[in-house]
Amino acid sequence: MNKEFIIKSLLAGFMIGLGCLVNVVCANKIIGAFLFSLGLLSVILQQYNLYTGKVGYISRDTAGRLLPMFLLNAIGIGITDFLASFTRLDVSAVNAIVATKLADNFFSIFLLSIGCGAMMFLAVDNYRKNNHPLIVIMPIMFFILCGFEHCVANVGYFAMAHTPLTLDLCARVAIMVVGNGIGSCILSKLMTT
Repeated sequence: MNKEFIIKSLLAGFMIGLGCLVNVVCANKIIGAFLFSLGLLSVILQQYNLYTGKVGYISRDTAGRLLPMFLLNAIGIGITDFLASFTRLDVSAVNAIVATKLADNFFSIFLLSIGCGAMMFLAVDNYRKNNHPLIVIMPIMFFILCGFEHCVANVGYFAMAHTPLTLDLCARVAIMVVGNGIGSCILSKLMTT
């Protein structure tokens, strides 16, 4: 891991953290989902390292970088959204978001994570092919409004809600990481055949 990799991975977490923040503070769910997509658009345009944006392109050369990338994304978003909780912004809506995620069963989380991974790959890959922001926005809005599980974004929500770090929480996030990877890789394979 070089300095550029570390910075670009932390900045990806920061940008998705801002997306989480606007999604939480917006009373209108559709507007919140729309504005969340600015986080991924920024990641794509700035060529930052976001686990859920890169995992669908996994290769022998990149596989070893994915876990460190996720951990750096988690640090970036965790700091961003944790600090946001100490501002005057009303982030109380995050408590309901987190309660839903913590009450869900592991199989449901896994399936919702696969769906999110597929939508993330669709957004990133379509932008690579067409350079149009609308094709990033629509899949992101889709996964946000459906309540799909995004491993990086969820770290932000958990940090914003000051969720205690427990073994159960770590297991949930690990399932999301795997599910996002599977969903992204499945869609990647299907779109290239």
